[in-house]
Amino acid sequence: MPGADADLAATYAGGVEVFADKLGGTVAASTAVGALILARATAGTELSDRILAEAFAALVGDR
Repeated sequence: MPGADADLAATYAGGVEVFADKLGGTVAASTAVGALILARATAGTELSDRILAEAFAALVGDR
């Protein structure tokens, strides 16, 4: 977090780490967050729906 003091940056990083651990790791967390950002940026299009569907499939696999 550019410009944040060290305590705030550490708290934020800790929260991101907990989030990533709950999702199954940093790759899963990055996939989920990236997919949401891209889907929102392309909202209302077939691409948005495809981004979410493919990210979901990649994250849950054959569960």
